[in-house]
Amino acid sequence: MRIFTYRRALLALMPVLLVPTACTADPATEARPHASAPALPGAAVGAGTPAAREGIFDVSRTNDARFRVVVDAVLRDTARTVLRVTVTNLESTGQLGLDRFGDSGSDYSFGGFKLLDPVGGRLYHGYRERGVDGLGFGSRLRGVTLQPGVHYSAVVYFPPLPATVTAVTVLSPGTTGEFTGVPVTNGSHTAKPAASDGAPAGQELMALNAPRPAGSVVELPAVEPAADAWSLAAAVYGPSAGVDRETLTSAEQRSVALRSDILFPFGKASLTAEAHTLIRSAAEDIAARAAPDQAITVVGHTDGIGSNTDNLALSQRRARSVVAALRTALGDDRRFTVTGKGETEPLADERNADGSDNPAGRARNRRVEISYPPAATAVTPQPSAPGSAAPPAAEAPVVAERDGTSDSRSDSAGPVRFHLTVRPFHRDGDYLVAVFDLTNTSGTKLDTHWGYFRSPTHPGPSYASFAVVDPATGTAYRTAYVTVDGVRRHLDGRPHSLTSAEPQRAYMYVPAPPAGVTAVTFDAGPFGKIENVPIR
Repeated sequence: MRIFTYRRALLALMPVLLVPTACTADPATEARPHASAPALPGAAVGAGTPAAREGIFDVSRTNDARFRVVVDAVLRDTARTVLRVTVTNLESTGQLGLDRFGDSGSDYSFGGFKLLDPVGGRLYHGYRERGVDGLGFGSRLRGVTLQPGVHYSAVVYFPPLPATVTAVTVLSPGTTGEFTGVPVTNGSHTAKPAASDGAPAGQELMALNAPRPAGSVVELPAVEPAADAWSLAAAVYGPSAGVDRETLTSAEQRSVALRSDILFPFGKASLTAEAHTLIRSAAEDIAARAAPDQAITVVGHTDGIGSNTDNLALSQRRARSVVAALRTALGDDRRFTVTGKGETEPLADERNADGSDNPAGRARNRRVEISYPPAATAVTPQPSAPGSAAPPAAEAPVVAERDGTSDSRSDSAGPVRFHLTVRPFHRDGDYLVAVFDLTNTSGTKLDTHWGYFRSPTHPGPSYASFAVVDPATGTAYRTAYVTVDGVRRHLDGRPHSLTSAEPQRAYMYVPAPPAGVTAVTFDAGPFGKIENVPIR
């Protein structure tokens, strides 16, 4: 569908792309020195210095090209927040804009850029038409050919950030990844207005596509958000798992899933001796973290073995057994909501791709979940580092290199082969960013929109079979996500070009381990476990 959309759009644009070379340029887009770009790629955010990184960006999976991205500023006033970025085509030929910086095949805006508050735990989506997949407001690229070496200045419009947010991380599309510690500056912003139909056309488009020398800058026109524009500030959920429990934490809710295999004998609802120790630990966590005036929700779940009726009844009995033990530990001041869901809300697939049984997935699904809103004083964020962006992967030392194959995809020549290069990880507020390069060594072009590292036990993320493990406790941290319209969208960066054997920068955000942890084990799925990965 994305390829069809691209081709249809390209055919529709052919008349306007064939512009005469002698057209008159709009004065607002005349060539002028590009003052904002730092001299070296990958410069960190500093006093008055933008952050920059080079990476690959594609158009509907049919054309990938290298661009340089500069994060110029994040400006906030009472009405909105404006992200200013500059993109530069590093190829030797002009590159059609279209959906290169958007979120879908029909999004020819810069809506693929997001703002992350890594301390408050929220991901901000810019204003869009209709919904999460609608066309973004701000600068748009329909019909625009991005010329080699020319700097294109663009804007993305967001809702106003809270006054308490003083720095954000800019998550970019493509492989330029995360720009951390970008200061939020209070002040108004005015961009060059676009045509009323929301995209450059006629003389304006001819001016934008007029030949100009490398090093000049073009200010792209911007479309103001409509009164009914869609936007979202989504809570980020961070999953982690230990031997006896899984924890899911956000700014709005904390959920602890206790493993039923430890709590109960097989098929029973009576607590084991180990269960009382586990529930006392959960009660201590509730006493320290839960909002005292809010109800605690306890939900029982089973795997899919047995009848629906029996599983529902068993899950309800198990939930009531856990609540009874929690009341004993916490006293009668806490309110509980108790229910059972049986097998209806699995966390994992109970069958592997080949149809065989997946015992690990069944074990994840057998659980009792305890959920509650955290108290305002319970959140103790890791210190963020405003004013210091993570250097690009190419400038960080190599920790380890491994060869491996996809654990979920094959092509006509057999399993898809990759080379993995691991870089030092870095903290970003409450999160740890796992940074690595992936190189396609199969000799064939791959589809980057398919997942090559899937896991039936942990379905969902691009790197589902990867985890960051605290070697002292064995706690495994997995990719954080937000939920938009009932769909999980993970905080990770996928390669945008697997055409040739060129390293592609990738990353995944996971909950940060305790502050004293300075090195972790990277469980890289089919590549094996890599120990002593340093945290910068």
